Amino acid sequence: MVNEEHYAWLNKGVQAWNNWRYHNLNIIPDLSDADLNGADLSDADLNGANLSNAHLSRTKLNGADLSNAHLDGADLGTADLKGANLTIASLRGANLVAAYFIRASLRGANLIGANLIGANLSYADLMGAKLCDADLMGANLIGANLIWVELSGANLNGANLSRLDLSGTDLSGANLSRANLSVANLSTLDLSGTDLTEANLSGANLSEANLSTLDLSGANLSGANLRGINLSGANLSTLDISGLDLSTANLSTANLSRTQALKTDFSNAKFTGACLEDWHINSATKLDDIDCQYVYLKSDFQERRPSSGEFTPGEFTKLFQKALETVDLIFTGGIDWKAFLFSFQELQAEYGEKNLSVQAIEKKSGGAFIIRLEVPPEANKADIESQAKALYEIQLKGLEARYHAELQAKNEQIVIYRQQNASLENVINILGNRPIQNIITVTAQAQSESMSETYQSKYDQRNSNNQFVDTAQSGSNPTFNQYNSSEQKKTLAEAASEIQKLLKQLEQTNPTATEAEKVAYVNDETTPSFKRRVVGALQAGGETVIDEFILENKYLKVAKATIKGWLQPGS
Repeated sequence: MVNEEHYAWLNKGVQAWNNWRYHNLNIIPDLSDADLNGADLSDADLNGANLSNAHLSRTKLNGADLSNAHLDGADLGTADLKGANLTIASLRGANLVAAYFIRASLRGANLIGANLIGANLSYADLMGAKLCDADLMGANLIGANLIWVELSGANLNGANLSRLDLSGTDLSGANLSRANLSVANLSTLDLSGTDLTEANLSGANLSEANLSTLDLSGANLSGANLRGINLSGANLSTLDISGLDLSTANLSTANLSRTQALKTDFSNAKFTGACLEDWHINSATKLDDIDCQYVYLKSDFQERRPSSGEFTPGEFTKLFQKALETVDLIFTGGIDWKAFLFSFQELQAEYGEKNLSVQAIEKKSGGAFIIRLEVPPEANKADIESQAKALYEIQLKGLEARYHAELQAKNEQIVIYRQQNASLENVINILGNRPIQNIITVTAQAQSESMSETYQSKYDQRNSNNQFVDTAQSGSNPTFNQYNSSEQKKTLAEAASEIQKLLKQLEQTNPTATEAEKVAYVNDETTPSFKRRVVGALQAGGETVIDEFILENKYLKVAKATIKGWLQPGS
């Protein structure tokens, strides 16, 4: 309890009190539990005084000497302690909410468990102070000296620690979520077990720091120095670490899913067991001399690469540098191959035929498909993916309208047709049995068409029996271009087989199709180059030659009607 005599002297004013203290140096003032709310004790000599559980709310203590004072459990809420001397003072469990400690000295002070929510500690000297388990939520510590401060288990949620030198500070288990640590020095610190969720670490120095197992989701790391940092097991998902130096960093078992890592330096980093689902890197991302045995391409340790064994030296880098040149189109509900073909041709026309090609087709469980497109490394992959999907949807809707209009198909028949189209085995079977001219590459078609269209003899050969001599060139030799009957027969046999196959497919989806609908279907399913080749063979051998290759009479009429249409000018 408060000593009434001491309390009376203090109530006489600071000058009288300081004079009494000067003449009674051996007396330790006992002001415990004293009611000093709102009092003006600026510059008071309270060195070594017992103020435990004292009521000092809104009290003015700026410039006061509280060194070695006992303030355990005291209420100093909103108190003004600017420039006060609290060296080695004990404030265990004290209420310091919104108190002002600007430029105060708290060297070696004991603030364990103190409530400093919203306190202003800017430019305060806290060197060697103990703040374990203290609540500093929203506190302003800008410019403060926190060297060798113990902050283990402290709540620094939303606190301002910008530009501070925290090297040597004990922050183990501290809550630094939403804290401002911009341009702070955190090098070599053990931050394992701390909470840095949504913390601002822009420009911070985290070199050689240990952040293993941390959840960094939402943290701002722009401009941070992360060289040699230990992030093993850390959650870096969705973070933007573009342009940062993570060379020699330990990212083993870290979660880098959907992380932006454009131009990031990962040289000599460790990646074994990391999750790299949908991470975004580019050609400027450095992946030199990566130490990695295996990674996962999906969360929850799914899609291991390699599926068995380990990466050989340099294999990780080759895998992901190659991935820079691809875009994966995922069709979860199956795929209409015809719609994809048409949309892909439009995509090639937009981005350039040489810049886009199909690298691989993968069938997944549940009928899903992944079509991997090969693109230039510098291409905007997000734009290509978005445009590809948009074009596919347009073609899909257009085809559905055609199925209804041309085939007069019912909904269930369209479903059957799509199921057949979505079967990769069916696609392989069709391609495997289709005439070569129907599956040659677009490039070969373009070259062939270019050659046939650009070469035109200056001679009229309609009545020349396919033989001519270019007399305009001396020493020229005769050139023969006679009709090859075996080649013609082969072409017509392949054409007949293809037409019969297409008509059989149509029977499964629309058994009541009219002759006109059948002709239209065959026209849609055959390429212009195929049609030109068949027409060329027929012109050489005569239209009736097709009869001997149609093995089933019920298809003969439709086949002849189809081919007759191809023979029409402009078809």
